[in-house]
Amino acid sequence: MQFDELSLINRESFAWSMLDGETIFMTGATGFFGTSILYSILRVKLETDIDINFTILTRNISSFKKNHPVLYQSDFINCIQGDVVNFNFPSTNFSKIIHLATTSASETFSGEDQLNKYKMLTHGTERVMQFAQKCGAKKVLFTSSGIVYGGELGNKVTELSNSSPKTTDVTSALGHGKRSAEFLVAYYANKYNIDYVIARCFSFSGPGLPLDIHYAIGNFVKDALTKDRITVVGDGSQVRSYLDIKDTVVWLITLLANDNQNKVYNVGSDQDISIKDLAYLVRNTIAKRKPVEIIGNKDNSILNLARNWYVPNIDRIKKEFNLSVWTSLEQSISSMVKELRDKKK
Repeated sequence: MQFDELSLINRESFAWSMLDGETIFMTGATGFFGTSILYSILRVKLETDIDINFTILTRNISSFKKNHPVLYQSDFINCIQGDVVNFNFPSTNFSKIIHLATTSASETFSGEDQLNKYKMLTHGTERVMQFAQKCGAKKVLFTSSGIVYGGELGNKVTELSNSSPKTTDVTSALGHGKRSAEFLVAYYANKYNIDYVIARCFSFSGPGLPLDIHYAIGNFVKDALTKDRITVVGDGSQVRSYLDIKDTVVWLITLLANDNQNKVYNVGSDQDISIKDLAYLVRNTIAKRKPVEIIGNKDNSILNLARNWYVPNIDRIKKEFNLSVWTSLEQSISSMVKELRDKKK
């Protein structure tokens, strides 16, 4: 059976079934990707007898317990507290590792120092790969970023691109940090005979995405729900694409489950849209009578390396794993609204 033969509800179960019996260690578990992965396996476990256990690394167990009590109380999730750059190695063996940890979205929005970003990525990844060798892991999935290609991408970039951030651009810590982390993953994997796969992630949407920081789609959804207009900061000409988080989880789990890739894959949608058109799409999906206001150019580059075109070529992952962009952007936006309304009930 293939993914395109399954309904949206069953894709998660099919993907997770390939990891039945695995013990997984995950960093960055309290972020957008991490919690989405955990809620996905929680849904699957409620409907199937799949046996998968997680140990997650978090900097603050109390915060995780408060924000995600259902996950915290799950008997298949074990929490350990520590920082990815220097955490104490648990004595347990793990068959797989998912390494998501990076500077949090809120820290980036608050202006986290660029060098701190770089050090967290490089020191944290080296620590995780050392642990992978110690705990007997057979496979490591590392979530990198499309920012490794640099800021000036003129088309849908492939994994074979040699473009990269400028070494003298002081806003490029994320890009250089992710590139260095990719090297560390490959180096340690080769040294200790560990399989790995690198997911270069682009832009995403769906339930759980923060609405009040620097994500344009999150800001637009919040404006559509709570304000008298939807505001576009800048001229709206920047081009992005958005992969729904449920599709994203299926993609990532598929990469983790299939052995011996030792390759890089772009993860994201190839369906491009300008920020201006995105604002109108959110308006038309949620609040058709609200105006969209474009307030002109504004320098937002202090957050991360500026990029006008940020859309991946995903032919490799489509061809090798029969993956696709199943969820439309309109459906993804609607699911964000549904989650927010459900929480208020």
